[in-house]
Amino acid sequence: MWFPMYRTTAALTPIDPDEEFDLIVVGSGNGACGFLGECLKHVPEDYRVLVLEEGDNFFFTSDITHQNGWSKSYANGSAFTLHNAVTPNGRSVLAGRARTLGGGGSINYTMIHESSEWLVEQAGHDVAYWDNCKKELNASLNRPDPLKEGYQTPFADYIADNAQKSGYSAPNKDDMIQNIPSANESESKKRLYYFPTQFDMFGSRTNSGVSLVKWEQIKYRWNTTVTGLVMDEVTESNGRACNGVQTRSKEGARVTYKVKKDTGRVLLCGGSQSPRILLNTEELSGNEKIGQRVNDHICMPLGIYWVRGDKASVIGETDNYESLFAEMVVEGENDKGQAKTTNVTIDFFSGEVLRLVYLISSLYLCYVPFNGFKRLMGRFPIIYTVLSNTIRMLLTAIISLIELLGRLIPFLPSSIKITTALIKFNASKEGYYERSGGRIVLRFFDDERDYAVAEEAINKNLAFLESNGVKPPLILRKLFQLLTKIPYRQGRQVRRYVRNFARKTLLSEQHLAGGCILGDVVDKGLEDSAKTGQVFGTSNLYVADLSIVPLPRVSTQMTAYLMGHHVAKQLYSDKKNN
Repeated sequence: MWFPMYRTTAALTPIDPDEEFDLIVVGSGNGACGFLGECLKHVPEDYRVLVLEEGDNFFFTSDITHQNGWSKSYANGSAFTLHNAVTPNGRSVLAGRARTLGGGGSINYTMIHESSEWLVEQAGHDVAYWDNCKKELNASLNRPDPLKEGYQTPFADYIADNAQKSGYSAPNKDDMIQNIPSANESESKKRLYYFPTQFDMFGSRTNSGVSLVKWEQIKYRWNTTVTGLVMDEVTESNGRACNGVQTRSKEGARVTYKVKKDTGRVLLCGGSQSPRILLNTEELSGNEKIGQRVNDHICMPLGIYWVRGDKASVIGETDNYESLFAEMVVEGENDKGQAKTTNVTIDFFSGEVLRLVYLISSLYLCYVPFNGFKRLMGRFPIIYTVLSNTIRMLLTAIISLIELLGRLIPFLPSSIKITTALIKFNASKEGYYERSGGRIVLRFFDDERDYAVAEEAINKNLAFLESNGVKPPLILRKLFQLLTKIPYRQGRQVRRYVRNFARKTLLSEQHLAGGCILGDVVDKGLEDSAKTGQVFGTSNLYVADLSIVPLPRVSTQMTAYLMGHHVAKQLYSDKKNN
């Protein structure tokens, strides 16, 4: 072990300025964890690895990654930060990214793989190869069976029963690989999935990306921003080499870390930052496909419902984010008149309002009325953090007052338990990184197809969502709708909400993907496995995160792990199973 992981930055074991590494990994998120978990199985003990992370050490963020506090991550500027994201006409999109050891896997819940058929289309190989990769990765995560009786909470089972009454097919054992679901390409238009969480029985996040890596085998620098890549001045026949990585610490110290000449590799696993690093590297900027085909899930909060009295007693802390989701397929046409299907997923949240207040105060910031103010939040994320915490404190005070009065006035509740949901789906048109200025352009509702998908998904699920609870009192519901336009009736209310959301309140699911697409920016490695993930025009620079594929149709966490695992398997394992 080179240094204990709990030391502060100032106490880190020094790195000799002349030390050269076999592998430098930029970022420590899902892709990096998937990559390192596989890579370290196949390299000698003296293989020297350095990981550079912009955010904090997991030791300092583990409190908000606990099941009891995960929603605090959205109000924590050290673990979560906003992109400067806009639509083509300049409307602000609230879109963010994780910034901590483990990345989104240290914050996220949902565990589901994209289908192996989709992966074949995007990255090559065959279905058997991807099924095998999933088995390997899922075995490392070692999750329990979420279909086993008693795993789901009583209220999650209640939601699942209501979903099935609304036409959703029951969770299916055939969708599971090593206890983690994989999206199914069957003809069913409405499906339910149960997924395992990353937590043990005490709520500690023990089986996420962080648990995949033998951290004692690597050197690690956190609170370290990568400012540039040092590229070889001469282009060899096999491409230009990356000789080092330039960094700036939180304290302002600038250090360039070096890789071994001829044999060393630099791996980008910065997620949404990987395309930006390539765009900022002058020697690579000639590839016009860098920063293209970028997308995120459009995320639309839906109505808040009071939990019925007979169900309130069974709701517990682990219901805050239910470990199930519903998926429906919306058919239609794109703007060229071609048949197109869109997968819409629904996430569910339940519990005491005070326990959900962090999530609510962050998600509902998208309803801030002034677009210019939201653009400022994208440029200066501290504004987002301060405003989110201010709203949280106000909500906490109001809810606490209502609950206090409820102990004195019989018809007021002494404890408010709610259930709510949100829908998410891929925007029909992909966006791009602006090559200068730092903005990401997301083409949300840039196609009428997005409006049609949102309206159909909401209209067809309102009755199901209401079956999980009851509408709030009329005066509260009207006030809620005045601020958000969120509908409780089909038809006109839904149309008004979708149009208002598209015009004023755009929100993403923090699942940005693309920008370094396989076959466009990096090699698929189908002719030479040693080139898998390699940036075109370079000899030792690779990418292994969610930026190498288009946006998956389901939650992205497992696909990001899998991309890292896949690239490492092709680069280091003798059993590639091509």
